[in-house]
Amino acid sequence: MNIHDVLKSRREQLGLSLRATAGRCGVDPAHLSRVESGSTPPSDALIERLADTLAVPLDELLLVAGRVPPSLRRLVEKDPHQVAAALSDLAGMIVAEPGESYGGPVLGGPTERAIEDGFPFEYLSEIAEVESWRKEVWRPVYHTHKWWAQRLGSVFRAVILGCATPRGSAVMDLYASAVKLPGPVIFDPFMGSGTTVGEAHKLGCTVIGRDINPVAWRAVRTALAPIDRTRLMALFAELEATVGPEIRALHTSRDSAGAPCEVLYWFWVKQLDCPDCGAAVDLFSSRVFAKHAYVKKFPTVQLVCPRCGDIFAADFNQTRATCPACRKGFDPHAGPAAGAQADCGGCGTRFAIAKTARARGEPPRHRLYAKLVLRDDGTKEYLQATPEDEDAYAAAGTRLRELALPSPRVAIQTGYNTRQVLNYGYTRWDQFFNDRQLLGIGLLSRAIGDLPAGAERDALFVLLSGVLEFNNLFASYKGEGTGAVRHMFSHHVLKPERTPIEANLWGTSKSSGSFLNLFQSRLLRAVDYKAAPFELALDDRGGKKAGRKLFGKSRPMGVPVLDAWPEAGMAPGAVYLSCGDSAATDIPDRTVDAVVTDPPFYDNVHYSELADFFHVWQRLWFGENGHCASDTTRHPSEVQDTESARFAGKLQGVFAECHRVLKDEGLLVFSYHHSREDGWTSVAAAVLEAGFKLVQTQPVKAEMSVAMPKLAAKSPIDLDVLMVCRKAAADRRLLIAEDLAMEAAAAAAGAKVRRFNGTGRRLSLNDVRIVVYSQALVELCAGRRSTDVVTAFEGSLNQCATISQRLFAGQDEQHRSVAPRAAGLPVQASLF
Repeated sequence: MNIHDVLKSRREQLGLSLRATAGRCGVDPAHLSRVESGSTPPSDALIERLADTLAVPLDELLLVAGRVPPSLRRLVEKDPHQVAAALSDLAGMIVAEPGESYGGPVLGGPTERAIEDGFPFEYLSEIAEVESWRKEVWRPVYHTHKWWAQRLGSVFRAVILGCATPRGSAVMDLYASAVKLPGPVIFDPFMGSGTTVGEAHKLGCTVIGRDINPVAWRAVRTALAPIDRTRLMALFAELEATVGPEIRALHTSRDSAGAPCEVLYWFWVKQLDCPDCGAAVDLFSSRVFAKHAYVKKFPTVQLVCPRCGDIFAADFNQTRATCPACRKGFDPHAGPAAGAQADCGGCGTRFAIAKTARARGEPPRHRLYAKLVLRDDGTKEYLQATPEDEDAYAAAGTRLRELALPSPRVAIQTGYNTRQVLNYGYTRWDQFFNDRQLLGIGLLSRAIGDLPAGAERDALFVLLSGVLEFNNLFASYKGEGTGAVRHMFSHHVLKPERTPIEANLWGTSKSSGSFLNLFQSRLLRAVDYKAAPFELALDDRGGKKAGRKLFGKSRPMGVPVLDAWPEAGMAPGAVYLSCGDSAATDIPDRTVDAVVTDPPFYDNVHYSELADFFHVWQRLWFGENGHCASDTTRHPSEVQDTESARFAGKLQGVFAECHRVLKDEGLLVFSYHHSREDGWTSVAAAVLEAGFKLVQTQPVKAEMSVAMPKLAAKSPIDLDVLMVCRKAAADRRLLIAEDLAMEAAAAAAGAKVRRFNGTGRRLSLNDVRIVVYSQALVELCAGRRSTDVVTAFEGSLNQCATISQRLFAGQDEQHRSVAPRAAGLPVQASLF
């Protein structure tokens, strides 16, 4: 491949003439013709202009031209050894033959698997800890679209290896090796964002994934389907040339000098009328509307004057500010809204916000008060919104009504996660957006729909669906120093935002959450990862563990996805994804080697109630067939409930189907944690009544510790427990008395806690509890009938609590006295 062929091919692919391309690049057509013929080499400056015109990454063109991009040149100068090693890894990955790098796994007979004994959860947790902070960077393929409780790819890679290899295998060595597992059939009945099916696919397994929610199903299809990067780039370039300017024009204004500029963000505030005097009340809780993410280090903030609306800078630590325009003095950290109530500045009445909003029968009004603009010189400027800005917004509303673009005028159903918005007067999903947002979304979705059908167009629709979580009236402003837009699901509930932000939908190079930015950071990153998957390894840099990419250890991702069970059966390495109730599948009996999954948690986030936000849009774009026939993704069989017995019954139905399709010596492994005792009795009943016994548990690092729900918890849970189950008939352990079972549980749980302590990890009380609860179930399952296990477990709960308190309190002493390799661990070779 040479530079002149690439340039000519790309230009013709985009339908650009030689003359038009030369004009955009500011060169003579004859010169460009010589470049394309290979008689004249392009200059670096021309390559830069061609990269922009042809929508090709500059670094890619420079490499094709045989030149080192500036970004790589700096890295070479800084650390040539590391760059050379990385390039060698990459070269090995690209030229590697698809032969077996590791022998066939032992799956037949009663052999114990690695996940049943000696599983290196404490070392795996070190890797998982690094991944948890930037999951979208280390496993971008599972982050093309929003889903909740997205699990860690490193953990599930190790779990699949642990299920497919015999006891005693060095799992962490295999994790970091070019492992191929062509034999196992892996099934995930709750595939969610697709972590299990993706990791199994990378390892060469035959993969079956199913989810009852069509939003999850469609996102995973996009993640695993083969996508042609060149065609995807061409389709995006077409959008950029056609509808892009039209959408960008919706977000233009003037800077403080009167010059035309782009608007990065518009700032709105909710308004309610005082129930006593009828005066409009802005629901500001503070007059500080913009601050740096690290405000202690960068204390300059932006204030809005409560009298004249002027925008000006101040210091965050000020307790008193004076408006430079009208000389009004005020407390910048106070506003009319405080908690659930607001004060009327006119008559002094204090009123309940939600009650007043609900009485309107429609959502609160919104007032545009500020904007952040991007000037021609690349600087940013906070300004007060002008009458011209208000007129531009009104014009967008007029055009929206003239075009009659489709939007989801679909009723919001009441539920655990939707009651809050219903109490604010929201009754339809389209009310989550203002007119300009609806216009931009409508124009962009229409343009995508006009593109040629195929996986690439579907991927752009899924991308746009994901963009919606940053472009609605429930999004807010995080400020400078980080991604500026705080998406609407940051609290795992539909929380009405009193000071929402309206972002530039198409976006700029300095935008956050836009179609342009997420195309690059989500979709392209996922496509590139599929072509060249990498694993996460650890580098210990001065005692601080950091991640590094390990290429060449997994096969490229992306195969045609099957929509139905093939009559001839699944070919090795095939992928079958379906949408529906996982308690009733079309999978033949005894087909699956391992079920690996992450079921919903009892009485937690109700996924379908939140996923409806995306579904109502996807239904417009993909049609009302099959999986999109209903207005809602809610389903009577969804495994989610606020009542423990109903939850257990639904989960049991899915596990019973897993029992049917699983081979007799196969494993069911699922991740679980819960702080409440009834959460454990529920899951135990579901497992046992479905015909399984719990034979082992492996605690491992779960989601990021600073997630909002965890910050709110007094004793946050930072671990998941991998619950390892066999069919009851395959569990050949002998019965032991309850007191001896609890002694064994205490000893095993204590050893696991000490293994974590040995790597420097101190567990919270709730983390210790889930280790103890799960280990108690393991020991009590041995030799007992299902009903007797639950009864024995319920009778041991007080003892479990006592054991947990003792192990929690003893951690500090153990941590001081036990070295990492003195905790009774099997020593495994490590590449790290």
